[in-house]
Amino acid sequence: MRYFGSKKLKKLFYSYLCNFELEEGAMGWGRKPSFFRAQNISSKFDIPLYCLEDGFIRSLGLGKDGFLPLSLVVDTHGIYFDAFQTSDLEQLIQAQESLEFNERARVNINKIKAFSITKYNQKFLQVDENLFQSGKNILVVDQTFGDQSIKYSGASPESFRKMLQQAIKDHPSSTIWVKIHPDVIAGKSQGHFLSSDLTHSNVKVLKENYHPFDIINLMQEVYVVSSQLGFEALMCGKKVHCFGVPWYAGWGLTNDHYASLDILDGRRGINRSLEHLFVCAYLKYSRYISPVIQKRCELEDILEVLIPNVELQKKLSNSIIAYGFSPWKKHFIRDFLNFPKIELKFKKFFKPQKSDHILAWGKKAKLLKDQGYKNVITVEDGFIRSIGLGASLIRPCSLVFDEIGIYYDATKPSKIENLLQTTKLTASQYTRAQKLRNSLVELNISKYNVGKVDKLSRPETDKKVLLVIGQVEDDMSIQLGGVSIKTNLELIKEVRANNRDAYIIYKPHPDVYAGLRTGKIEEELVLKFANQIELYSSILECFEICEEVHTITSLSGFEALLRGLKVYCYGLPFYAGWGLTNDKFNCSRRNKKLDLETLVYVTLVDYAVYNLSSTQSMNIPLVAPEHVISYIQQQINTPEKKYWKSWKDVVIKFRNVKNR
Repeated sequence: MRYFGSKKLKKLFYSYLCNFELEEGAMGWGRKPSFFRAQNISSKFDIPLYCLEDGFIRSLGLGKDGFLPLSLVVDTHGIYFDAFQTSDLEQLIQAQESLEFNERARVNINKIKAFSITKYNQKFLQVDENLFQSGKNILVVDQTFGDQSIKYSGASPESFRKMLQQAIKDHPSSTIWVKIHPDVIAGKSQGHFLSSDLTHSNVKVLKENYHPFDIINLMQEVYVVSSQLGFEALMCGKKVHCFGVPWYAGWGLTNDHYASLDILDGRRGINRSLEHLFVCAYLKYSRYISPVIQKRCELEDILEVLIPNVELQKKLSNSIIAYGFSPWKKHFIRDFLNFPKIELKFKKFFKPQKSDHILAWGKKAKLLKDQGYKNVITVEDGFIRSIGLGASLIRPCSLVFDEIGIYYDATKPSKIENLLQTTKLTASQYTRAQKLRNSLVELNISKYNVGKVDKLSRPETDKKVLLVIGQVEDDMSIQLGGVSIKTNLELIKEVRANNRDAYIIYKPHPDVYAGLRTGKIEEELVLKFANQIELYSSILECFEICEEVHTITSLSGFEALLRGLKVYCYGLPFYAGWGLTNDKFNCSRRNKKLDLETLVYVTLVDYAVYNLSSTQSMNIPLVAPEHVISYIQQQINTPEKKYWKSWKDVVIKFRNVKNR
């Protein structure tokens, strides 16, 4: 394969096109010089010619900022924005519609609109909707001067001024909003409108970098030359007027009276549905690469990756002070928050200003809030964390970022509590929650995935077998989630008092038993109230031999619920108070009955976020919980490979080298 382009694009070629089966040929980009060189070589040696371009959902950030594309198009006839000749996309659209594919398109269109997924998905400014309240609003879309899609859609720079004048004429009593391209605002490119073009009393200029969907939804009609925003407007149900011939024009969906349709030379001219155009452009024409497995995937897989990234970065300030993080935490915190347009600064000793937006771990976040800091996000480990304990400095693959409280603090509201109060699952979310739960149970995945996996034998007794879970007594979840019972000994005594004839197994926390944390009880004292102490087997193996789980606030109670066990709570963990557990105490804020699927979905999908180091090369901070489950299972099945080393391992190796 011969590729003609920059070194950067050659690297892209080798990374991506190895996933696509193509015959030996010549390749170039768009209608850049590399394409015309490839065209000459193709003609000279009689080999296939391929034209490359970014797909319609490209990446998290801009290409000029170093973000690699998640999608490409490889066209064997032309390229989608060149209306002077046919393209693979045009031929796909001319083919007969498929009801099955159209339904798939509807699902994806709704998801794209719901989560505002566009070509570049960096953080956008929030729109002040009060600006658009009065009367009818019309959008006129500018593009960068020299954009290839303008020339090859049969338009010219003059087309933009004609478009603006037509919009003013068509809507004399409306506000005409001219959207300036972000690159023009940044001074990186030139636009098509002069100051004198924008003097009409009805014309207002949108210079801010607002999200395309936010603007489209506030407009009644949209005027474009060849911008992709025109198709996004069609997805939002808006009337679109075209002054060039973009790929979506000429199919009966747009007003093409002002476009030079004669350049099509009789092509198109048949009516096609919006869903069909979406199928052809987004599902068949675009080719996607998963940033998780680095292999070809489908649009749905890309949306699954982009959505958590888009959702989290929306809630973050453009500038964040990360306060008080230890060196080993700094690295993975940066990985989780490596978003375009968001600056993360670390401060260890000097306290931030009260007005700063601050990120802090657990106890430090609480101290700041208690001192009157308002803009504090608390970060903590998530619920599918790693293979190994945090106390052993094992890097997490799941965290939670809570701007309201934190999940283990029952003394006040938290983000997860608010989500559980308000979330109503759709059918697809319900199905996803069921699949997540089944995966965790079938693959034996827990938070830390530690302990022996040898099968435990059930005690030879006819008595009911109960599992009592010990915790770290000075842990914040006990201090802020416990009520009157806050020690392991008090818990065992309470369970025995309420279950005099039961067979009780006590499983201490591994860090406590090792003497690293508070809460150890002498074995002789434990055995006054419990029948057995289980030290080494994993918590999941313990679940297999008991009917009930008793805990103060341990996450193991949530993991037991996933496996259909009865759970008794002697404190107020986040999963208590929703009708799924037997609770000693009540929380007045939690007054809604939930099903297990809602608890699972909110906890694992809406609340927690996930990161895999393998996606950093493609500039994707966050992945889906399903990706982490698959990754941890891979680690379990290949224990000889250390995919993620603990910080301790790195430090020890460094010291060994230094001391030689």
